[in-house]
Amino acid sequence: MDAFEIADLIRRRRISPVEVVEATLARIERLNPQLNAFIAVFGEQARQAARRAERLVMQRRRTLPPLFGVPVSVKDLVLTTEAPTTAGSRIFGSGLVAREDAPVVRRLRRAGAIIIGKTNLHEVALGVTSANEHFGPVRNPHDPERVAGGSSGGSAVAVATGMGPLSVGSDTRGSIRIPAACCGVTGLKPTRGLVSTDGVVPLSPSLDHVGPLARTAAECALMLEVMAGPRHAGRFVKASRRSAKGMRVGVSEFHLRDLDAAVQKPIDAAIRQLGKLGCRLHDVQLPALDEAHAASVVISASEAVAYHDQFLTTKPEAYGPLVRKRLEDAYRWTALDLLRARATLDAVTVAFAGLFEDLDCLVGAVLPTGPPKIGDTTVRVNGQEIGVVDAFTRLNAPQNMAGVPSLSVPCGTAHGLPVGLQFVGPLGGDATALRLASNYQAR
Repeated sequence: MDAFEIADLIRRRRISPVEVVEATLARIERLNPQLNAFIAVFGEQARQAARRAERLVMQRRRTLPPLFGVPVSVKDLVLTTEAPTTAGSRIFGSGLVAREDAPVVRRLRRAGAIIIGKTNLHEVALGVTSANEHFGPVRNPHDPERVAGGSSGGSAVAVATGMGPLSVGSDTRGSIRIPAACCGVTGLKPTRGLVSTDGVVPLSPSLDHVGPLARTAAECALMLEVMAGPRHAGRFVKASRRSAKGMRVGVSEFHLRDLDAAVQKPIDAAIRQLGKLGCRLHDVQLPALDEAHAASVVISASEAVAYHDQFLTTKPEAYGPLVRKRLEDAYRWTALDLLRARATLDAVTVAFAGLFEDLDCLVGAVLPTGPPKIGDTTVRVNGQEIGVVDAFTRLNAPQNMAGVPSLSVPCGTAHGLPVGLQFVGPLGGDATALRLASNYQAR
């Protein structure tokens, strides 16, 4: 069942929140040892919350909120009161102890969600595979020998395998959309600033976003309404139910460039389906995006090392060797490099704004190829070896630079592994992107 069904059946007293939580915990107990999606599971706390919810349902004294009784997992980068937050690292010792939840978690609880546990991730969110050097790799449910994508890999696996219908992830250069594409679920990076990043261990504040992962765009819309705050109630779900007929959709040359042939086929088929929905398709080029990836490396690396310098100089051994090397390599960037990168950020922002004067949405691929095996540092795209990080962030980083909403929706398979189609909306146009994505999924 999806989040809508669970909440509806609980409201109608057809199922109990206790039953839902017990079923979710049982599934985690059965599947997590193999897939390693969770760092911490809040069994007893979740059961207590479910029993409280059950009492409220039986009283029928008030209208129940939209996620009432729905289990939600949270990336272990986001502060929660149940357990220390590790950020998938040992730099905080046993973790950051929080006296209060991050704002996004508080909003989920107010909406009736039951926090079920904290999900595994790439250490400090600095990576695209979730091959965590301290807690072990998150494994792809379609092939456990392959990566789940990252850095929000545990969240994507939890949703893909029914270890809870919803999860909270974060995205700096694709860290929600990459694992969503790898695992065959839906993941949304909202407009910058729409969802608070307070109480979230930072990687690159200029590029960081917090967003939902679910099986469908409609569920992401529901979750986004809660995460963004009460003034957005009803806005995104309503938009996701509107017809896409007549929408002006740009087919992005940049986001279709240099794809593996096996990935290209389902992407092309998905775009044809948009035409059958009544969308007006337009081929578009955005030359400004050609420099976006390199600039995003400079910005994200510079801001990451600025935060982690305090730990690199006092306890460097607390990092995994690979993450430590990536952080230390960032010391080479100069102030001039950063200023030039920020100028590129401005140019990319202007380019997206100009594009959306004439278009409602942009579509393209999330990844040029499928998930590699755990431990591989390169992927092969049409016979060419490319570094995994560069390959997986190339089509995603520009949207973080501009802060525009974008989401990955499964659109088929390549070599038996999921492929993600990316929908990009204008700044503040989360409802538009969700509308088109939900229409595509419904078809």
